Amino acid sequence: MTTVSIKKKVRIDHCHRCGGLMVPEEVHETGMVEWRCVSCGERIDPVIIEHRQKQVARVEAEKLFAGTGNARLN
Repeated sequence: MTTVSIKKKVRIDHCHRCGGLMVPEEVHETGMVEWRCVSCGERIDPVIIEHRQKQVARVEAEKLFAGTGNARLN
């Protein structure tokens, strides 16, 4: 039996849109730290990061099950 880890971290040091540098920026209204791209202005917050991590895990799981018949994640 082979164990495969499908949880991957989403990289937040480079912008997914333009590849620019992402820097942390505190939002005083919410007290949270968001990431902002210095090139294009893309902003991501902790909720977006969590959703992207789940999407990466889902894609990896679908790749893992793709070779075993009709198994798919709903």
